[in-house]
Amino acid sequence: MFYEPPIVQSRGALHSFLELILSRNFNPRISFVRDDCRVQKLRNVIDSDPAMVRWNLNDVCRQLGLCISGRQARRLFKTCTGIGIKKYVKKKRLGAAAQQLRTTDAPIKAVAIDAGYLHVRNFTRCFLKEFGLSPIEFRRVWRSQMDGDDLLGA
Repeated sequence: MFYEPPIVQSRGALHSFLELILSRNFNPRISFVRDDCRVQKLRNVIDSDPAMVRWNLNDVCRQLGLCISGRQARRLFKTCTGIGIKKYVKKKRLGAAAQQLRTTDAPIKAVAIDAGYLHVRNFTRCFLKEFGLSPIEFRRVWRSQMDGDDLLGA
């Protein structure tokens, strides 16, 4: 006595679904809500004071009551904003530093510390990578442009 498995011939919706899933060209386009409230809470924390953002993301998610892990938060943040959370924080910190360089005469070391960097060398390297100029050159170029505008306006 031999057992032969039954032959299932189904051509309905289930069959097309399985073909879609098992096909090699399957590329799902998942559309997420761009303004997820959890991502908005994270952005608010970062935007409030980017220099003070030195935390464990799991702890922050727990404190904010997001009910997701740090890893899930990173993935959700990148999906919704198109940029990773670390990169977002870095851009915010460097943007705040650039604003401070434009508006104050504070030493570069003070600007670096205010932006949340412990070492001026690391700050300068990141600033150069982001803006293409060192902080000193950035300040000099900005001031020369402002002086040129003043001369043209007078």
